[in-house]
Amino acid sequence: MKFKDFLMKEYQIGEKSARDYEGRLNGLINKGIYKGESQITNIMRETIEKEFSKSEAHYLLTIERYIAFQERILKKREKLIISYSLMRLGTILCKT
Repeated sequence: MKFKDFLMKEYQIGEKSARDYEGRLNGLINKGIYKGESQITNIMRETIEKEFSKSEAHYLLTIERYIAFQERILKKREKLIISYSLMRLGTILCKT
């Protein structure tokens, strides 16, 4: 699942709004403001206030929603790993 798809599904927003989020996220990454952190830091918040004072809330919300997206992906991966491990364990136990 891509970030844009996550936004459209989770927050019921249109494709254009989701692309706006992607654009803001890419801008934050390109400027080195966001580097994949799992929470918004004070330095990040202060930099966004200076760089994007008129639309600060949009940029902070973008990061919050991207972090939620990353957490969702991580949970799905963890579930897959657990399922695979249980499947392998079941196969091993059936062989004994």
